[in-house]
Amino acid sequence: MPKPTGTCKHEGCKKPSHGGKGYCVRHYAAWKRGELPKARYKTCRVEGCRKPIASRGRCAEHFARDYPGKQAGAGGEGPTPAA
Repeated sequence: MPKPTGTCKHEGCKKPSHGGKGYCVRHYAAWKRGELPKARYKTCRVEGCRKPIASRGRCAEHFARDYPGKQAGAGGEGPTPAA
């Protein structure tokens, strides 16, 4: 683990930053799970949703809701030619 350089950078936390990325162990674990406002991965653009992006800035659930009939990650492929 990195050497602590001060206190945790999460607002209101006074614990030493032993966890990584300037967080204490508890907040670093929360960051890895995507539970902090600045998540580890790019997250869904729908407010309150912290799931990873599947396509067009949305998670798989919200992509299916907003683009019915389309599949996430299928972008760039043209129609299948008829045989």
